[in-house]
Amino acid sequence: MTSQLLNNGQAGVLLLSLVPGLPLLVALLLVMRSSRRTGMRFAAWSTLPALAAALLLQPGIDLEVAWFFMGGRMGIDEMGRSFLLLAALVWGAAAWFAHGYLGDDPQRHRFFFFYLITMAFNFGLILAQDMLGFYLFFGLMSISAYGLIVHRGSPEARRAGRVYMVLVMVGEILLFSGMVLMAARLPDLELATIAASPTGNLSLTLLFIGFGIKAGLLPLHVWLPLAHPVAPAPASAVLSGVMIKAGLLGWLRFLPMSQEIILPGWGEALIILGLMAAFYGVAIGLTQTDTKTILAYSSISQMGIMTMLVGCGLLAPNQWPQVATAVSIYALHHGLAKASLFLATGLPMAQKNSQAAPYLILLPALALAGLPLTSGAIAKFAMKEIVHGLPAPWLTLLGCVLPLTALATTLIVCHFLKTMAARQPQETARGAAVMTRAWLLLWLAVALLPWFWPHQQAYAAHVTQLNLIWQGLWPVLAGGAMMLAAWRWWPSGRGISVPAGDILWIFWSQDHPPTAAKRPPQQKQRSDKEALSQQLQQIFHLVARHSRRLEKMLMRWSLTGTAYLLLGLLFLVLLLK
Repeated sequence: MTSQLLNNGQAGVLLLSLVPGLPLLVALLLVMRSSRRTGMRFAAWSTLPALAAALLLQPGIDLEVAWFFMGGRMGIDEMGRSFLLLAALVWGAAAWFAHGYLGDDPQRHRFFFFYLITMAFNFGLILAQDMLGFYLFFGLMSISAYGLIVHRGSPEARRAGRVYMVLVMVGEILLFSGMVLMAARLPDLELATIAASPTGNLSLTLLFIGFGIKAGLLPLHVWLPLAHPVAPAPASAVLSGVMIKAGLLGWLRFLPMSQEIILPGWGEALIILGLMAAFYGVAIGLTQTDTKTILAYSSISQMGIMTMLVGCGLLAPNQWPQVATAVSIYALHHGLAKASLFLATGLPMAQKNSQAAPYLILLPALALAGLPLTSGAIAKFAMKEIVHGLPAPWLTLLGCVLPLTALATTLIVCHFLKTMAARQPQETARGAAVMTRAWLLLWLAVALLPWFWPHQQAYAAHVTQLNLIWQGLWPVLAGGAMMLAAWRWWPSGRGISVPAGDILWIFWSQDHPPTAAKRPPQQKQRSDKEALSQQLQQIFHLVARHSRRLEKMLMRWSLTGTAYLLLGLLFLVLLLK
């Protein structure tokens, strides 16, 4: 009865308005000192309209907003419904968790202000049904998240925030440029029209890179392992669980999804890039010692698998409906499981009310690896169904490689669990009970939702077959055995250490430039090889120093704004020709 009421008349439209509107209203209460206590009280509850819309509204409800940016539409469709459910659950649980996690933080009101506006814009882009609305909400969400990353104010947090903002500005310029080129050849700016229309290679390139920055696409992933360790645990949960999915959703909204549009070159490129990210994220993650950094690289790996799925749709467009469903299932599974693990890193494990947490963490961790009878097994089965419809030689290649991605995920999951177990006991936290309840709520979603959510029930019915159970079990067993052998026979402290951010080390090395230490006279004679090595190091640090200066110059708002304006004028001239 409630569902029928919401889908008839103005009730559904009102609910859609409240999805991004209520968090913004609560954020406004936090601005005024007199109403901050009320705003804090309703912060976690402001996700309820989004949860109700995802559970109760049927696809087809939309809202026309005449005053919004030359007129815009907000609505809900099958794909948006899954992403909205994920966002509502993760943002809500993380907000509840943050009440206990930041209970003693004097700046918690500032954190919740940025948290709420970022959440509102995230909800908005999921509901947006036109190009301008999606672009506006996407940009506002990306910029607002800066406040979550730099909340602690440490030098590491500010550096991570700087890297993040540089990439955000680059991404916004690329997205703006690609959408302008795309709009020039479209009859209207509706997302449904965009998905059914061919797109030029230049527009595809700009949009793919622009959304790829948010999705952690290799090699645009560098902000993720920098942002997660310095951000509070609830912020890391929404960054990795929900916000990077905005880039994935952008691909699904703006890439041509018509069955008549075949882009084999693009499909093959995305499959290759996705597989590279899947293994690269695990390889670098295994060298890390911080739990949240390990999870960040795991997210890069998992987003690589989802990138590969999008590539399958471009390679075999007759499968786009199944690809969209499989990506939605995988995003929901990964978002819930990864957010649960990020919140677990903030749990005070020494508390009496958290004694079961170390064992309960096994469920979301092993679900990521695809353990049978978990959400990961359902997502893996949906992915394999897509692969079976690919042409040769991709069918054979992916059939061999996909079990290896599950094995690789098991390796990094085991590494994370061992690192978590080695953590030092934490002091008593005043909000430990609140944090534990919020985490258990998300844990229950990981455990139960895959079996009851309509989009996954059809796939869930198959994963109980014995042959599929074995196909999902052996990579997990093999990965676990390999990690046990490594812990037993690999000497402690002999591993390779890669700094978080990996390829950005060229910019950091200048903070510790090589110094010419005094040596005894008999050691001053160097070979030509050693002399050449030192000269190359000096050139390297010179390039790095000038790169930092260039970075600071490009970060000036006056310069960036002028470049943005000139770029817009250039495309305007091209359109008028």
